[in-house]
Amino acid sequence: MIKKIFFCILLFSLGNCGYEPLYLKKTDLNEKIKSFQVTGDKKINREIISSLNLKKQGKTDGYELIMNSSKEVQTVSKDKSGNSSIYKTLITVKISLVDTDKVTKEKTFSAQFIYNNIKNKFDLSQYQKEIEINLINAIVEEIIVFLTI
Repeated sequence: MIKKIFFCILLFSLGNCGYEPLYLKKTDLNEKIKSFQVTGDKKINREIISSLNLKKQGKTDGYELIMNSSKEVQTVSKDKSGNSSIYKTLITVKISLVDTDKVTKEKTFSAQFIYNNIKNKFDLSQYQKEIEINLINAIVEEIIVFLTI
């Protein structure tokens, strides 16, 4: 009984406080952005553009999105024989919104992950790909928040 009352109170309070899902405004990005220009790592750029669901349009009003991305895989630590034992993958994306040759908003997003070496190189490359996808998804969430505000 107490659980039902608590659930009803929670339901009514969330309904009246102006709560709105964060990703509800994701579709509005196409209305704000008339074109986009990407440089840097092609795989990262493709993932971000497809996640944001951006399409090239022939609109005359709106912002131009300029995106520069890079990925670095660094060796953090080596063992006694000189082999890499710990890696760090760092993905950096710089976003600029330009309105008639004037930068209105600009921000750099970065995400990193540190992991141990795996003896099997195929498994290591697969693990690095999974890490890269997870880091890109984390950056996309930050970009969505940046563009909707």
